[in-house]
Amino acid sequence: MAITPLTRERIANVVERDPEPLLAEGEYAISPYDNIFRRVCRRHNVDWVLMSSIAYGESRFRADVVSPRGAVGLMQVMPHIARHWDVTAEELLDPAINIDVACRLYKSMQKQLRMPKTTAERDRMAFTIASYNCGASRLIDARNLAEYYDDPKYEWEAVCDYLLLLTEEEFYNHEAVTNGQFKEPHITIAYTNKVLATYDRFSRLAIRD
Repeated sequence: MAITPLTRERIANVVERDPEPLLAEGEYAISPYDNIFRRVCRRHNVDWVLMSSIAYGESRFRADVVSPRGAVGLMQVMPHIARHWDVTAEELLDPAINIDVACRLYKSMQKQLRMPKTTAERDRMAFTIASYNCGASRLIDARNLAEYYDDPKYEWEAVCDYLLLLTEEEFYNHEAVTNGQFKEPHITIAYTNKVLATYDRFSRLAIRD
């Protein structure tokens, strides 16, 4: 994965406030971070409502939370991931920087998944959300199994069945699988479906650009 570090100057550009916010200070449709999500996500061409939905699932919009595993901030970014873009754990506590790194990670997951243009948008979202939770490699293994057994490998519901099979020795040792056993696929599936449900709810509330 090609990485472009976030220099101090670029970080300053990320955290700069929107000069003409859609919502006045103190007003919001989804969270107090609406304007930041809109501005940062627009820069990366990522759906700000979707990223807000991930943030709700990850942190309930708590910018200062650190998980027992060390994930930081709104989007629960792991510090070792942020270091790919030369961002420190302390900087991840800034909501704009946290969202910026999450957008970069989301886009990198899409590249790793290599989904064809014919992939339905809902399936595209589901695969990328799932990868945000567990990494792209697990999804690729499940897709490879689906392809081996002549099932649609770019349909989320079909691939979920194969994610679950990665708990079984017969399947995680299969010739189509390269990353071994996946111990908690049910967590990733539940997480993905909850984020999608949140996205549907937030979409009805959001002001779109």
